[in-house]
Amino acid sequence: MRWVFFVMFSLAMIAFAWECPECGEQNEGSFCSSCHLPQPPEGMVYVPATTVEINGVMVDVLPFFIDEQPVSHRDFVPWLNGSNFGLDELGIIITGGGGGDETMQFLAFTPFMGAEGGGIAVPSQCLENPVASITWNGAQSFLSDKGKRLPTLAEMKAADSYGLIGVWDSFEAMQSFAAQMQSSMGEMLGVLNAQAMFAGYSSSNERIMWELTGTVFGGDPITTSVSINVSYITLFKALSETMISSTGRDMGYFNVIFRGAIQVP
Repeated sequence: MRWVFFVMFSLAMIAFAWECPECGEQNEGSFCSSCHLPQPPEGMVYVPATTVEINGVMVDVLPFFIDEQPVSHRDFVPWLNGSNFGLDELGIIITGGGGGDETMQFLAFTPFMGAEGGGIAVPSQCLENPVASITWNGAQSFLSDKGKRLPTLAEMKAADSYGLIGVWDSFEAMQSFAAQMQSSMGEMLGVLNAQAMFAGYSSSNERIMWELTGTVFGGDPITTSVSINVSYITLFKALSETMISSTGRDMGYFNVIFRGAIQVP
């Protein structure tokens, strides 16, 4: 019996061992015994201190953790339902549309729909897709409840330089709930026409989704503080030559997704 317990205990210790991404030390505690780096949170990867170029200027980036994948509907929907938001609050979070509209038309071009028994749901085939159409305010609220924040523009650039930012095709994501849109919108939408829906999004690069950052558009790329008076936030797109654009903080779009970051203490 003691031998069985010893084997089980040893296996458990092995299962919790982790290799420090900074120095390569094997560890069993919450911090690296050599360089004292915290163990990366589940689902997050470590980005070491580095320097990136933004608009021709070299910017120093402190070490941080970033979500390996964008936030998915599987993660987001339970939070949305557990927060007991009213229609007005849902409108602030999803698309920025009018929450006072009891028909919830602001959900029309999203995979979100009313669930049986109340709440919000998405089709099962959409669960692993990155959640889109979420406003900057909604993304910040979700991440804050998870102990995270949106990455800065400099952090996104740094993570991308290490090959950590994958790309997602907005058309493929929308195809996964096209039948739902046709059913829910009826005559208003008609038959989904790919060319009409994606006018101006014909090339593969144009269809790649943007990612939200915590950086004010045109502001300091390493700063996350955003005052209530700021209207436009920086978007990032991971291409061979990265692209930067902007979005209104109160608007959510079908081709804008997000992930979380944590500064290394």
